[in-house]
Amino acid sequence: MIYTEDFFSPGSSYPTDDVVVLVDSFSNENVNFKKTSVWEDGSPITDANLDQVIYRKKGAFFYQRVMENSKVLNAKVFNPFCNGINDDSPAISKMMTISSMGYTIDGNGLTYHLLSKIIQEVDYFNFINFNFRLNDNYESDCGWKLNVKKNIVFENIFLDGGRGTYKNQNGNIEKWIQWAGDASVPSIIPSLDDVFLFIQGDRASNASIKNLRAVNIHAMSAVTFNSHGNVTIEDSHFENISMKPFHVYHSFDNGKNQSGKTSIKNITTKDCGYLADEILEKLNSDLQFVLRNRADSEGMIQWGYGAIVSFGEFYVENIQVVNYGASAVCSDRNTKFFGNNIYISNDCDKFESNNPSGAMWFEATCDAYISNLDIDICKRGSRDLAFDSSALETFNTELYIDNLKIKTDKNTILLKKGIRASYSNDSTVTVNNLYMDGAFLDQAVFHGIMEFAEDEYPLKSKLVLNGGIIEKGNLLFWGTGEVNLSKIDAPTSKIEFHSPISTQFNKISIKESSFYYFNTIVDYKQMILENSTIMSDFFYSSNISDVAIKNSNINGVLSLPNTTVGSRVHISGGDIGRTHINAYNIFVDNVKSRQGIYIDNAQFFTINNCILQTSESEPIIMVSNNGGRLISGIISQNMLSIKTNTPAAGYILLMPEAVGKVSTYNNSETYFD
Repeated sequence: MIYTEDFFSPGSSYPTDDVVVLVDSFSNENVNFKKTSVWEDGSPITDANLDQVIYRKKGAFFYQRVMENSKVLNAKVFNPFCNGINDDSPAISKMMTISSMGYTIDGNGLTYHLLSKIIQEVDYFNFINFNFRLNDNYESDCGWKLNVKKNIVFENIFLDGGRGTYKNQNGNIEKWIQWAGDASVPSIIPSLDDVFLFIQGDRASNASIKNLRAVNIHAMSAVTFNSHGNVTIEDSHFENISMKPFHVYHSFDNGKNQSGKTSIKNITTKDCGYLADEILEKLNSDLQFVLRNRADSEGMIQWGYGAIVSFGEFYVENIQVVNYGASAVCSDRNTKFFGNNIYISNDCDKFESNNPSGAMWFEATCDAYISNLDIDICKRGSRDLAFDSSALETFNTELYIDNLKIKTDKNTILLKKGIRASYSNDSTVTVNNLYMDGAFLDQAVFHGIMEFAEDEYPLKSKLVLNGGIIEKGNLLFWGTGEVNLSKIDAPTSKIEFHSPISTQFNKISIKESSFYYFNTIVDYKQMILENSTIMSDFFYSSNISDVAIKNSNINGVLSLPNTTVGSRVHISGGDIGRTHINAYNIFVDNVKSRQGIYIDNAQFFTINNCILQTSESEPIIMVSNNGGRLISGIISQNMLSIKTNTPAAGYILLMPEAVGKVSTYNNSETYFD
């Protein structure tokens, strides 16, 4: 047997045959070398092309390693230490150089120690079957920053960064430093940079990450991509990472130019985005690092994401996130987002954020669709409630969700809101099949305009909920252009509409739904309540344009006290409580009422075919004309009933200014016990 290092050593006397059969000195594999006069790209070979792995030289002759049916190289041929003591980074750097030529480096499942930072530029990067261990301290960066011109393959990789394990030996404590942030509490980040950073500027480039397991990492991220190409991450797991498991940027200039897409499939993350129990913290006001417990830290994590892609397209298929900092899954200004089967839970009080937090977060994504989003929060850090935390956060995103489940603790308040939808544009949020249960500090559902966009009214923003159950919590709409609620069962929930300025919005539609209480002080062009139940009062306290209440039950007061020129109110069918209506045109037919109807300042009105009664000392029907605009009113074919022995009760009372303008006929007048 002739070993490679012996054959190619200076002054060796082995014959220089055209093809030589050798044994690799480091991998102990049989290997053939053949004479060559050209390099990889077909150009004449020179001494500058020698890499001592693929191309070597003996005397005056150049040799090339013969790769039979594949271009897979055993990493051992690079003579790494793999001993847990010495730095394997120099050997890894050499592997990268050879991989750049299109070769795949097979780590054979050995553990390689990255004790320093590799910065390199390559054409290709193909590594498979590697285990990596980082340095034993929190003082210096290690890993790599690679500019890859073409494609990446990174498969069957295990990375153990030692956070809380081997790094904490000999009293080492992880370090956090203050960074730029927009929260009232200082934002802090790990003192160490991304472990693996890949840069791909070619729009035709591809990166394939499969079966990556990254654990125990104190760094900005385990893996980050700056890519204009396509990134795929599949069958991978991330755990115990101080900030982000991975982050993909599909723009190099904050979105001015963006390209590429990221697809993730079968991903799990656990315990990512949190402070250790004890940290060394250095804020701008600190002269040096200060030892603090997590609960006493003066800074908080703003960018503790579970899975985040910025710009470009983002596709998710099967992801499970257990415990997150700022967000479990974040679609950040993507042109498209498509997600299927996203499960997010939080069961630990170490996790909180000043961002504020949102388990599922959409930040100005153009078009987004999710099928099956399940969020279950049973514990969170107490400081989370100091900020506008939520289970689902969406901003300026055209969002469509099929099957959304949000569950939090019923007795302990962990989040401010269930759904927090904010906007400064005309985006629509649509949710089909919603289930929500738990206690919230503010509302179960909030949809509202951002304060900085008030001067852009009126906007056509829209929220649509089709089918679902809200067990607990209220709904608040703050300047929402249009609201469509259908088949929503929320009998304990109040639903309210407010606006920071006075303007008229488009439409409120509630169909086949139940709520406890309804109130709006915002003007809408159209209000529809159909086949629905309001358990308590219904207050439409803004100016009325067009209100239609059909086959609906209102168990408390029905109040429509304000009006605009030409306004119309039509109440048909259903069972209503004490009713006060002020509108130009009023039509009431086939209605049951328990406490009477007050018509105020109508121009035209009719009350027909109704069953009306009162048990109070008041008339069943009262009509006034204080504004002097009444032209004609008709009260006909109604069954009017007064409770027996009710003093001062009456059937119909026309105030003096209405007498002579109202016709009454074919009304029956009875008593009831």
